[in-house]
Amino acid sequence: MTDQRTPLRPFAAYPSSDAGPEPAPELVEPFGPGGDTGLTGAARPAALGGTGLPPVRPTETQALEARRRAGSGAQDVVPDAPQPLPVLDARLIREHRGDAAPGPAAPAPEPLTAAQTVPRPKPSKRRRRTGAGPVSRPDTTAIGPVPEPGKSADRMQRGAYPSTRAEGARPDGRARLRSILRGDSAPTAPMRAVERLSISPFANLRRFGEATSRDARRTLNFALRLAETMFHYGADALDVENAIVAVCTTYGVENVEVDITNQAVTINYIADGTDPTADGGGTRTREDVFNDPDTSSHTVMRVVRSWTDNYAGLGETHQLVADITGGEMPRAEAERRLDEINAKPKPYAKWMVWTATVVAAMAITAGIGGGPTGALVAGLTSILVQVVSHRLGTWRIPEFFAMAANSGIVTTAALLVSWSGLDLSPPRVIAGGIIMLLPTTRMVSTMQDAINGFPVTAAGRLLSTAMAFLGIIAGIAGGVSVAAYLGMPRVDVSQSVFDPPDPVVNTAFMVVATALVAVTMQTKPRHVLATTAAALGGLVVYHAGVAAGLGARLDTALAAVVSGCVATVLAARHRIPQLVVAIPAMTFLLPGLSIFRGMYAVTVETETMGEGFIGLVNAMASIVALASGVVLGKYLMRPFVGHLNGTNARRNRRR
Repeated sequence: MTDQRTPLRPFAAYPSSDAGPEPAPELVEPFGPGGDTGLTGAARPAALGGTGLPPVRPTETQALEARRRAGSGAQDVVPDAPQPLPVLDARLIREHRGDAAPGPAAPAPEPLTAAQTVPRPKPSKRRRRTGAGPVSRPDTTAIGPVPEPGKSADRMQRGAYPSTRAEGARPDGRARLRSILRGDSAPTAPMRAVERLSISPFANLRRFGEATSRDARRTLNFALRLAETMFHYGADALDVENAIVAVCTTYGVENVEVDITNQAVTINYIADGTDPTADGGGTRTREDVFNDPDTSSHTVMRVVRSWTDNYAGLGETHQLVADITGGEMPRAEAERRLDEINAKPKPYAKWMVWTATVVAAMAITAGIGGGPTGALVAGLTSILVQVVSHRLGTWRIPEFFAMAANSGIVTTAALLVSWSGLDLSPPRVIAGGIIMLLPTTRMVSTMQDAINGFPVTAAGRLLSTAMAFLGIIAGIAGGVSVAAYLGMPRVDVSQSVFDPPDPVVNTAFMVVATALVAVTMQTKPRHVLATTAAALGGLVVYHAGVAAGLGARLDTALAAVVSGCVATVLAARHRIPQLVVAIPAMTFLLPGLSIFRGMYAVTVETETMGEGFIGLVNAMASIVALASGVVLGKYLMRPFVGHLNGTNARRNRRR
């Protein structure tokens, strides 16, 4: 029995404990202070009565070696299972330390078994080689205590225990067939907003730097002011969203969500709590940020309550965003430039805009066959319309009533002059005035927003455009009703069919009218020539389609697509949005005559009311076709204008 015992040493000498001085008895943990407590599932025996000392438990390795030497089974035992572990005699420990208290001699303890001995305190670090050879783990792993002789132990599959490795079952034929027929899984996270920049002119942006939580708020406020400026100048929702995301990403503010409605812009920012300047900053994933309870967020919103025609300012804001995404403009400099854009006066004075509007109305009337007299009447009527519009705007009259008053003035004036005996075509004079009144910008922007995936914004703009359109129709109906009340003869609407006198004359006057309309929309002088070039391309295709007999609707669609393609290329070359060039270039396609013919048939010639509604539907179809053609031309030319938008891309590739 003596040769099976191992001399006891201080507790600090256990292999799983730290070497050092002897700790206090009340602080002794199993296996020493800070030692291994891996046997958390084992039952902890109570201390010996009257000794006050905690029990001493051997390590898992010590218990297994002692059990093997004692001849026990070599069955694998799960460490976490509750096991009956031996406890060393506390009196022997005190005698070994030399601090046994005097008193009557205690009865001699029972001899220790091999399972209760402690192996040598300093085992070799090298793995001992045994003669049993490599041990292979059985197919099952026993859980729970060691079974008694003659009883079976509960077993579990190898794959359920983390320390084992099991091969998965091979799929059968039906499982393979299901895997082939099964569709793709749904996305587990929404697409990041920055990924939409891949199809925008700001795809090759460069980060200016990481933003701290202090700078994030200023960046959000600047992006919101920029979006308000772009919306105020007539930008569509996609351009505004791309500008916001590009600016925020460049200045290190990511995880932004942008919501754009008809007149409001909302930006939500999920702030990463990690300081990017500290060690390990910026390494958190998107899901880490969203699921962190300490993550804070900022939400800013701005309502845009007014619009104005200022394509020069819209082009400058687009160039500002392009310069920001180049990665070389600090935010303070960008804020200063935005203030300069908002404070800069429009390119043309008010009297120049008024003059351009009058001359444009005269050119359109002459281009659609109104003649010199009709052009003169259209010019005089346009002057009266602008005076009334200015006064109604000063009184803050809603747009519906302003549109109704202006179209009523145009209709009544044309019918009165025709009644006086002058040789002119009232439908063509009215059509020229209606073309100048139509909200072309909003019509095209509505279609762009609907196609680009902004249904709420498109619905709001569609309602606003529809109210303006209904105001024009109400004014025409009022003017026709006034003429009928005064006893004017009916107008022969058959002469209002769009039959231009000559393709060359029509093209010449429409090109002039396009340049003047660009001036009324405050386009920069160097961009007016690009606008006329886009209109000229569409006019050539339109007259070619008329000569080939393709039909009015197909002619309108093809001409709109060609004008949109040319406008996209020229706008990319000048680094401005496409609509700055495309909107004025669509002037020659606006269906002023169809609107008048349909409205006249509905209000006056009631016997042809059905034809009148058909005319109005055709007019709306023409408007949708030209707006869709502009958007389609933009997407068709996108692969060919990447290098024109790529001043930043080329610069980034060089670095």
